[in-house]
Amino acid sequence: MKQPRMRTMKVTLALASALMTVLPLNALAQEDLQTQQVREIIGKLHVSGVTEEALANQSIKQMVEGLKDPYTVFFSQEEYGQFSSSLENNYVGMGARIGIDDKGVYLSEVFAGSSAESAGLQRDDYVRAVDGVPASTTSIDEVRNKIVGVAGTKVKVTVQRGDKELTVEITRKGINVPEVYSKSFTNGVGYIQITDFSSDADEDFGKQLTDLQAKGLKSLIIDVRNNPGGLVDTAQNIAKHFVKEGVLIHTRDRNGVDDPVLITGGTELSIPVYILANEYSASASEVLSGALQDYNVAKVIGMQTYGKGSVQQLYQLDNNSALKVTVEEYLTPNKRKVNKVGITPDIKVDGASAQLITALQTAGITDINVEISKHSVTYNGVEIGSGFGNFRENGKLYASTRGLAALIGATITWNEATRTVDISDSKGTHSIPVEADKLIIENGTSYVNVDLFDDYFPQLQVKDQGENVSIHAVKGN
Repeated sequence: MKQPRMRTMKVTLALASALMTVLPLNALAQEDLQTQQVREIIGKLHVSGVTEEALANQSIKQMVEGLKDPYTVFFSQEEYGQFSSSLENNYVGMGARIGIDDKGVYLSEVFAGSSAESAGLQRDDYVRAVDGVPASTTSIDEVRNKIVGVAGTKVKVTVQRGDKELTVEITRKGINVPEVYSKSFTNGVGYIQITDFSSDADEDFGKQLTDLQAKGLKSLIIDVRNNPGGLVDTAQNIAKHFVKEGVLIHTRDRNGVDDPVLITGGTELSIPVYILANEYSASASEVLSGALQDYNVAKVIGMQTYGKGSVQQLYQLDNNSALKVTVEEYLTPNKRKVNKVGITPDIKVDGASAQLITALQTAGITDINVEISKHSVTYNGVEIGSGFGNFRENGKLYASTRGLAALIGATITWNEATRTVDISDSKGTHSIPVEADKLIIENGTSYVNVDLFDDYFPQLQVKDQGENVSIHAVKGN
């Protein structure tokens, strides 16, 4: 059975892998060493059972592409370095996240202790130029690429703050991007978001859980929505806060051998736990969600997860290149299949705002006030996320139908025959048609005229002040 690995061995993408030495090889003079190494690793280990003989006379590209496995990847030396940095959640730049809206690229977050903070940059500053190149003439990705660079080099960034423009020279340096955020609500409800299962996320999770407990934690929401995964032993160490002993995942190799990853030396948290997950929660997110669900430690709220239930190992090759290869499929502790299936939520909720509202209500907060501004949204004064799902059209305010329905505890269904959204609460059902000034559908999501919704459901209290909107409701009233 697999025991917890030492932190120095903790290397993975999405699920589980260990950095190994190169396998013994029978060198053939007519082939380059990398090709031989890739053939032997895939032929001995890939979960499909493909043999070395079947891979004969193929290039690295042909071998990898022939597997039709998106998770088996060959990395050049440069790509391997970038991949390794991503596992540690490190990058070199000025230390800020960027977003984009109708006015351009802006700073959505400035990291504490970063070069950007030292230079005086602030959240919501609009980036107008990088090294003299106007941001308006480039994409957000190009702006980001101009900001990052080699540690110790300098970059000039021009930002707009209100009516003023400010140009600062910033020295790039390595940044460890925060991947764990915690917030505390009233009634002892704690919230921890994990954006990536990187090498330090388990330690950060433990520290922030302890801080929440010191504030009188009575229930906990763990948010892994849009989390693509990371290190399996990070998920393993986080699971130890909830499970004393047991299996984290079962793994099956190409020969059908089960070699479970174990949880040992854990504790129990005797409070209700809720996991927020969606269709973009993958791999290590599914490892943690599936395990806590199987042990009846947590209820999963949201949507069916991505379904990344395979295990990769990473092998260093000649010339510091590397091969990430799928070696196993994994199952939950109760041996539920995850690959191409995902984790099924206990409470199915679609839509980001509706999911969070449902989690808060399930955790015990039924009186919720939502404050929406241009780049942020707060729930009972606690900022989570950057938007509620709202916009204006022809002077009217529209908002996520699911989000508004969740606030009042109503259910929502789509009636294809009448092309209406049917919203039901304890007092009855209102059908809102897809019509101008009533209901708009964009990319499969419905947005309702807030004034109309308020007319139908007066328990919803709305204050519209232009860029700032306040929405209040008590579930069940």
